[in-house]
Amino acid sequence: MTYYTKNTTLGETCEIGAGFAARSALTEDAESGVPAIQLRDLQGDQVRLATATKYDLKGKLERYFVGPGDVLFRSRGENNTASIVVGRAGETAVALLPVMVIKPRGDKLLPEYVAWSINQHEAQRHLDLGARGTKLRMIPRECLETMPIHIPSLAVQRSITELDALSATEARLLHELAETKRKFTRFALLDQVRNAELHANEARHNDAQDSFKSTGKSQQTKS
Repeated sequence: MTYYTKNTTLGETCEIGAGFAARSALTEDAESGVPAIQLRDLQGDQVRLATATKYDLKGKLERYFVGPGDVLFRSRGENNTASIVVGRAGETAVALLPVMVIKPRGDKLLPEYVAWSINQHEAQRHLDLGARGTKLRMIPRECLETMPIHIPSLAVQRSITELDALSATEARLLHELAETKRKFTRFALLDQVRNAELHANEARHNDAQDSFKSTGKSQQTKS
């Protein structure tokens, strides 16, 4: 079987834009605020729109809205990886700087594959070479735009992302299993300690009773 692969760059296949720059400190407004995603919200492979915090934002926000299927990139800090936006159809949020927004052009590239590609070692090495700043690491847009990306067929892209998602689920379940076993082991050890302490107390009590009986018999003999 032959697999077609196109070698190109992220800038040639995707629209890459910066998030909204808030002009003042963010103020939460759960009632009438606008859902927004900031850098600290990008903790894993996915970011859910349903959990986006609402803020009092002013300005022209339309161009900064993101929805399901968009890719968000951490352009600052040590962890320069990407997350896929997950949510219901029509659900949106504003991406805030320094988050960058990546949207594939056309229908030949899956967003999940774009995020997966950015997070791979080859792409991360490219980002490392183009990073700027010493105290605060930053990935400039041109570095992201020139990142090489290999684009196989949609079927292969789908297989790769599905297998990767299954692998992540397996890793999570194994971690949860290991934590459960660890808690069970701690409980069993604690139970052994309590039993040992109980037996020790019983032994001391029995010794005390034997000593008392012995002392009583000795006094009776002397009498």
